[in-house]
Amino acid sequence: MRLSKYFIFLLLLMCFGLLYTHQQFLLIKANYSMEKCEAEISHLLDHNRRLMYNVTALESPANLEAKLKATGVIYDMPVRWTVIKRSKSRPVYEFAKVTERRNVVLENIVNFLTAKAEAYAIEN
Repeated sequence: MRLSKYFIFLLLLMCFGLLYTHQQFLLIKANYSMEKCEAEISHLLDHNRRLMYNVTALESPANLEAKLKATGVIYDMPVRWTVIKRSKSRPVYEFAKVTERRNVVLENIVNFLTAKAEAYAIEN
C-alpha cells in the first residue's frame, strides 16, 4: 500500500512538472513572437519614413519645376489682374466620370472572375 502511494505521488509530481515546463515553453514562444512583431513594426515604420521622404521630395517645387521644364512647354505664372481665358472644352469632371465608370466595370469583372481571399490567423 505504501509503495502504491509513492508511485501515485511520483506520477502527480511528474504531471505537474510537465505542465510547468509546457507553460514555460509557451511563455518563451510568445516572447519570441512578440520580438518578431516588434522588429517587423520597426521595419515598417522605417519604410514609411522613407516613403514619406520620397513623396515630399517628389512634390517639392524644385522637382515640379524641373519636370515642367523637361516637357518643353513654357508656363507663365499669372500676375495680379491678369485675365486667363480657357478654351471651351468638356469639363474635367466628365472625363473623371467616364474613367470612373470604366474602372468600376473592370473591377466588377475582375471580382467576379477571381476567388475571394480569406484572412486566417498565422499560428507559430
